[in-house]
Amino acid sequence: MSQTFANIVYNLNLTEEGLMKVISVREMSPSAGKETLMEERLRRASGVMARHGAASRLFKIGGGAGAGNYLMINMYNSFSEATTSFQKYSADPELAKLFMERAVNPAGDIMGPDLYRSVYGDPPAKPAAILINRGYHVQRGKVKDMLAMAPELEALFKKVDVSIGVVMPVIAADHEMIGITYRFTSIDHMGSALDAMVENQDFQNLVTKANELGTLKMSRVLNIM
Repeated sequence: MSQTFANIVYNLNLTEEGLMKVISVREMSPSAGKETLMEERLRRASGVMARHGAASRLFKIGGGAGAGNYLMINMYNSFSEATTSFQKYSADPELAKLFMERAVNPAGDIMGPDLYRSVYGDPPAKPAAILINRGYHVQRGKVKDMLAMAPELEALFKKVDVSIGVVMPVIAADHEMIGITYRFTSIDHMGSALDAMVENQDFQNLVTKANELGTLKMSRVLNIM
């Protein structure tokens, strides 16, 4: 499985049904006292994008990199679907109104969108309540070996009812980052699953191997809105 999976990903020949997902990520940093206004505008913008084909989800970063910021994550089945949706919602009068409101009364700063492709573990139809994101810097020559670890990581976390996902950048500032997402049903579930993994020697061995192939640069907790 590992070698087959690595070859599929590395050659971008993503033919397994459901494997390919395109993910757009925007990060918003609110100005002091403008959190409520930003949340209201984000919900409106997410609704517009959803009407035009995006599977749109909003998160607040609860801890780690960018704590206190917001994420808008839009997902599509293909790049064509993503670009079609982008053109449609960009022409929507309601979104234009939102941009005008922002120009008159900014609620904070917007970074992105960055574009990623899912290479392992598609997001579930029902979004998870809590996510942990971990970003590894991996040189291109070691990407295949890093990705080949995904099935083993998935098998370990299935024991604690946690699904995982792996993404790689398509349009982003750093093209040597691999993102790993862990999905939890609640904050209590996250706590119990992490306790179990900290004591799991097989997981610790995987962490050691990952650190030999790349460098952990970022981690954070996301709470769904």
